[in-house]
Amino acid sequence: MASRKPKAKPVNRQSVRHQSHNHPLRVFKAKEDDETVCSGCELELIGQAFKCTKSECDYLLHKSCFDLPSEINHKSHQDHPLTLLYSPPDEESVYTCDACDQYGSGFTYHCTNCKYNLHVGCASLPETIEREDHEHPLTLLYCTPCKGREDTTYVCSACEETVLEDLWVYHCRECDYGTHVHSCVAYEDQEEDEEEEEEEGEGEDSSSPASRIKSLMKAQDEMAAMQLEARIMNDANEAALDLWDHPKRRYYW
Repeated sequence: MASRKPKAKPVNRQSVRHQSHNHPLRVFKAKEDDETVCSGCELELIGQAFKCTKSECDYLLHKSCFDLPSEINHKSHQDHPLTLLYSPPDEESVYTCDACDQYGSGFTYHCTNCKYNLHVGCASLPETIEREDHEHPLTLLYCTPCKGREDTTYVCSACEETVLEDLWVYHCRECDYGTHVHSCVAYEDQEEDEEEEEEEGEGEDSSSPASRIKSLMKAQDEMAAMQLEARIMNDANEAALDLWDHPKRRYYW
């Protein structure tokens, strides 16, 4: 009489909970080919991460985002501590980062008193960086060096675009050389070359400052598209309200 083989026991994958999500999460290793995005920082997801255990849910978190402290003291905002929020404040769908002036819809470090917001990626930017196209290290400033000067604007030395005086920049005081914090092509090319070499070796740490800056740069185009879409929607809503208030008025272009 043939004996029956015992049924294989289901694999018991350990799950964890995070306050940002209703479902349990499991350990997940994201690959570059997956083209996944972290639901917390909204940046490219590569390396150790957590994924929702529900097959129909695409919630993902970097391990570094999973471990973010609930409150930080940041040099850019010394009057008050910043609290980690898992969604935009005031029940809005998006917020604007006070470091880079780009939109965000995921995690933010927030000051309720001052309505101050930081992308979690911007909050962890390194205080100094080096560029191949400049001989000195650049220091992170939390506003442009010309803030408060009348009739003076700050121009990014890499892309030659004007930078608003309250935005963060990387700056060399000795040469008066400075750039946006994460949106200049020259720095992106440098980081991509360095990281390709690292990936050929032992692999890249997705929570490293270099990786965060690269991901921030990749996300810039998406952020700009979100801003444009929001402005178009706002203009359309205002136009619709204006027509409702004045139904007999017609406009010709």
